[in-house]
Amino acid sequence: MKLKTKLTAICAVLLSLVAIALSGAMLWQVREQSYKNLTQRSEEKLAGLVSTFGEAVTRNYSTAGTPSSQKAVLQYCFRNCGVDGSVLAAMGELLSAPTQIDPRTYLDVHLTDGVQTTRCSTGGKDYLIVGRAVELRQVECQVYLVADASFISQELSELLVRFLLLALCICVLGLVGVRWLIHRTLAPLSQLQESAEHITDGNYAERVCVSSKDEVGLLAEDFNHMAAAVESHIQSLTEQNIRQQLFIGGVTHELKTPLTSLLLNVDTLRTVYLPEEKQQALLESMDGQLHWLEQMVHKLLKLISLGKSAQIKPSSVPELLEQVRKMARQISEKYGTILEISCTADILPMDEDLLCSALLNLIENSAKASAPGQTIRLRAEGNMLEVSDKGRGIPKKDLDRITEPFYMGDPSRSKVNGGFGLGLALVKEIALVHKAILDIQSTPGEGTTVRLVFPESGNQTVISR
Repeated sequence: MKLKTKLTAICAVLLSLVAIALSGAMLWQVREQSYKNLTQRSEEKLAGLVSTFGEAVTRNYSTAGTPSSQKAVLQYCFRNCGVDGSVLAAMGELLSAPTQIDPRTYLDVHLTDGVQTTRCSTGGKDYLIVGRAVELRQVECQVYLVADASFISQELSELLVRFLLLALCICVLGLVGVRWLIHRTLAPLSQLQESAEHITDGNYAERVCVSSKDEVGLLAEDFNHMAAAVESHIQSLTEQNIRQQLFIGGVTHELKTPLTSLLLNVDTLRTVYLPEEKQQALLESMDGQLHWLEQMVHKLLKLISLGKSAQIKPSSVPELLEQVRKMARQISEKYGTILEISCTADILPMDEDLLCSALLNLIENSAKASAPGQTIRLRAEGNMLEVSDKGRGIPKKDLDRITEPFYMGDPSRSKVNGGFGLGLALVKEIALVHKAILDIQSTPGEGTTVRLVFPESGNQTVISR
């Protein structure tokens, strides 16, 4: 059973119970009020009857008579002034009883009691009995007034039917209103269910419209936050999977050519006789290819293990740049470039070895892109490290992809320089580890500037071009 149906059923039961309780309370109130009015009228009639009866007895009663004559006088006087339902009892006998019941059975009155009332039901009828004891001429008389109260039950029966019809109308109208309120209140839950089904089908961008600030609305907001987190996680996993596939494809592609060449060279040495000079040349070629493979494997291992091996702590920037100067000397000699270093920074949170590797990669890329004699500038200022050159620059079409593993804008030229297409990929990963911004600006023919901007208070990493 759906929650909406359950709540409607519960509300229907509650409305019915409330309607029944209210109807019962109103009927009880009407019944008591009716009996109260009837009692008041009966007591007034009884008081008038007692007064008239007393006067008649005073005029006609004689104490010298016999008990039989006294009873006859009392009976005569009471019949002359009696009213419907009046009963007289005296001297232990019922002297006048025009009613169907003996009121003494239900109500016993005495001189000290005053006016007494009671209710009774007999023979399928309801009665109200009002009684009072009076002393007339030294004779104690009990005067009763029996009123038929059956009309009250009939009126209550008619009212009960009306109340039931009214209660039914109230329940129907109430259920319609409750159903509408429940539908409106639980509408976000239905949307949550539909959205959950859509997300299950792979539509991770699905969101729920939040239209209230109650618990259901807060649940819808939490659901949207969860859906956003799931979407972000799925996108991250998808991108990671794509990067892994591209990475594996790139590794396979890069390893295929040198391995094929090595296998052919080994097969040639096994099956073909070559002069010693050609054998030596072939072995030197194989040695170069093996060294090339070794360097690429080292870079791949560093690229894979960056996040696990990083040890970031506050370190001296001048000491880092001095280390880079010493290690970049061989690069400057190889490509004939000049390295110029300026530093106004002091301390940065970093892993010195990783940042040294990143800066050396950037310096080597600048050296490859520069002509002999050109200057490469390494600058540290505030929370920024910058490497710039005046080399050939990077075409605009390559800027968005140069940080991808194995991507080389000019593969033939990179192969000549011994490149793998992993340098900037390493720099990008090192920037991510340090939560730094990697900013690459380049103009073909004018040069390239690469900046690593470290966060001052935030933790976001941005790759900009």
